[in-house]
Amino acid sequence: MGSEHQGHLWNRSFILLAFGNLMMAIGFYFLIPTLPIYVVEELHAKPSDVGYILAIYTVSALIIRPFTGIALDTWGRKWIFLISLLVFTLTIAVYPLMSSFLFLLALRFFHGFSWGVTTTSSMTVVVDVIPPDKRGRGIGYFGISFTLSMAIAPVLALVILEATGYLTMFMTAALFSFCGLVLATFVRYPVFIGKRDKVRYTWKQFIEPRGVPISIPLALFGAAYGGVFSFITLFDKDLGLELAGTFFIILAGGVTISRLFAGQILDRYGPTYIMMTGFILSIIGFFILGWFTSPAGFLISAILIGIGAGILIPTLMAMGNNIVDFKRRGAINATLITAFDLGIGAGSLGLGFLSELIGFPGMYLISTLILFVALTYYFAHTNGFYLKRYNKETGS
Repeated sequence: MGSEHQGHLWNRSFILLAFGNLMMAIGFYFLIPTLPIYVVEELHAKPSDVGYILAIYTVSALIIRPFTGIALDTWGRKWIFLISLLVFTLTIAVYPLMSSFLFLLALRFFHGFSWGVTTTSSMTVVVDVIPPDKRGRGIGYFGISFTLSMAIAPVLALVILEATGYLTMFMTAALFSFCGLVLATFVRYPVFIGKRDKVRYTWKQFIEPRGVPISIPLALFGAAYGGVFSFITLFDKDLGLELAGTFFIILAGGVTISRLFAGQILDRYGPTYIMMTGFILSIIGFFILGWFTSPAGFLISAILIGIGAGILIPTLMAMGNNIVDFKRRGAINATLITAFDLGIGAGSLGLGFLSELIGFPGMYLISTLILFVALTYYFAHTNGFYLKRYNKETGS
C-alpha cells in the first residue's frame, strides 16, 4: 500500500477527502460557539461547566483513538472511516433531544467516540494518498478544510441559531456532516493487505514511541488553544464587543494563510525556523488577547493565534508521519491527535476554573506561559529528536 499517483498531490482521492472533511468539520464547528451558550443560557449551567462539555468529549476520543490506530493498521481504513463518519453524523441529529446538562454530558461522551475514530481515520487515509515528498504541504492543504469550516461554521451557526433556534441549527450541522459522508464514499481507498499473524497487543501498539516527543509540544499548544474555542464567545459577551463571529473568521484566515506556506517550508528547509515563527506569533497573540481587552486587541490576537496554529499543528503532524513507516501511520496519527485532544480537554477544564478565579484576561495570560513551556521543550528536545530520525530515514 502506498500513496496514490506518486508525485501528484491533487489526485481524485485527495480532493474528495478534503471537501468531505470540510463538510464534516462544518458540522463539528457548528457546535463550538453554540454549545457554550446553550449550556449557560438554556440549561442554566455555570461557565466552568462549559469546560466539562468539551473535556468529556475529549476523554472519550482519547479512549478510542489508540484502539483506532491499531484497527487501521490491522484491518484497513475504508470501513472504519465510513462507519465512524455515519455514527458521528447521526449523533449530531440527537442533540436537540437533550433537555438537561447531564443528558448532554452523556451524549457528548458518546459523540466523542465517533469523533476520535473519524478524525484519526481521515488523517491516516489522506496521508496514504499524499506523495511522500509533498507530505508537509499536503497535510497543510488538507487542514485548510478544518480552517474554512472554522470560518464558515461559527458565523453560520450563530446566524441560524438567532433566526430559527437550536433545532434547525443542529439539523443543519447534521446535514453538512452527511454531505461529507457521501463524498467519502467515492474515495479510491488504497488496497490494504491485512495482517495475517495474530496481533500481540503491547503499549507500543497503542502509542507510537517516536510520536511522544512530538506530541508533548502539540498537547501544550492544544491546552492554550482550547481556551479560545471554549470561552471566546463568553469572553466576547463579557467585553460587550459582539465580535465573536469576526474573531473566528479572522482566526480562520490566519490559519489558512499560514497553511499555504508552512508545509512547503517544512518540505524544503525542515522545521526549525518555521516552528520558531509559529511559537512566537502564538505567544504574542495570546498575550494581546489577555492584556489588551479592546476591539483592536481582540481581533489582532485572532490573526496572530490563527497564523501560529496554522504553522504549528500541521507541521508537527507532518513531522510525526515523516519518521514512521506506513504500517504505523494509524498509530502515529492516533498518538498525535490524542495528545492534541488531551491538551484541549485538560486546558479547557483547567482554564475554565481559572476563568472564575482570575477572569478571562488572566486566563489567556496563563496561556502565554503554557506556550512558552511548549517552545522551550520543543527546542530543547523535539527539534533535535526529529532531525536525527528524519535524516536516518531519508539517508541525508
